[in-house]
Amino acid sequence: MEVEKVEREIPGSEVMEIQKNCDPLASDEKVEKESKKVVVLNFGPGYRKPPWKWRSSENQIHRGITFVYANDHPHNPRRLIVLLYAKLGLHRYNCVHGKDLKLSSISTYIKSSGVTSATSYRITFDAKDPRDTSGSLQTFQTHVNERTYGSLLLSCTIACPLGEVTIGSETKRVNLHSLRPELPPENPFQDDTDRFYVLKKSEVKKNDWIRLYLELAVATTKRHHIKHGVANLKILRVALDTTPDPCRPSEKGLDAYDAIFYIRYTDSCKARAGEDGDRVAIVRRIWDEKPQVFRIVGRTESFRSLGNGESTTSPGSKDGTI
Repeated sequence: MEVEKVEREIPGSEVMEIQKNCDPLASDEKVEKESKKVVVLNFGPGYRKPPWKWRSSENQIHRGITFVYANDHPHNPRRLIVLLYAKLGLHRYNCVHGKDLKLSSISTYIKSSGVTSATSYRITFDAKDPRDTSGSLQTFQTHVNERTYGSLLLSCTIACPLGEVTIGSETKRVNLHSLRPELPPENPFQDDTDRFYVLKKSEVKKNDWIRLYLELAVATTKRHHIKHGVANLKILRVALDTTPDPCRPSEKGLDAYDAIFYIRYTDSCKARAGEDGDRVAIVRRIWDEKPQVFRIVGRTESFRSLGNGESTTSPGSKDGTI
């Protein structure tokens, strides 16, 4: 069933209410001034007043411009970011609800406007269930926030079917920098302490979100080279830190709410990787159940940075692409 998309301008009085919720300490003069900057927001038929109960800086996208994804120039570097963030939102939904929906197409997105280069995106897209032979689509909306431009520090606070008013909210500002995993002293792909589990090739192929983590890590941390795309990235091996979460000791493995992945890959783009194309992405996934916030943090490093790291170009290497 097709869901009608409704585009409307928010009345000034309602915008002031939203702005006041975002910044309760702001003066009335500041609220009125900021409210005049609002352009247009999209809402589906499930719209209610107020549309979203924004309660923190991570949910503020009250100032923004709406773009039609299909109208973006094919070489617009923002297209790849929007695509990856839409996939991230759908991945959040799949993880939380035990689904396996696939992204079909992106219709519109709202990019926040502000003084910082880090941006928030509200994206509307269609998804489908590959097991559904009817080919029916379901429209979703997601909200992804960048904490710092040029870093893998992302929070996804909304991921739901269009019309559902479901939102995650930070009760306090979380320092995402402090959540980034450090380089381990040992090589996670050659560890004999049982701290790490090296995934089988079949496991990597089955869980395609692992490649999404890699693409997010490269696209966000190498933002100035995003025009080169991520299609040339080749996964060699993937290791999982099996150290249990002290808050959830029974949960570990691929489905753990708090998990760290080490993705060894090659990058043939010399403009981005230079001569050191043998690299590793270190990505941590955190699902904070109470405020319902899905976070992805991490970095990319030279594989030589790991303990006993050896280049894939060295003679006798047996690693092959997945």
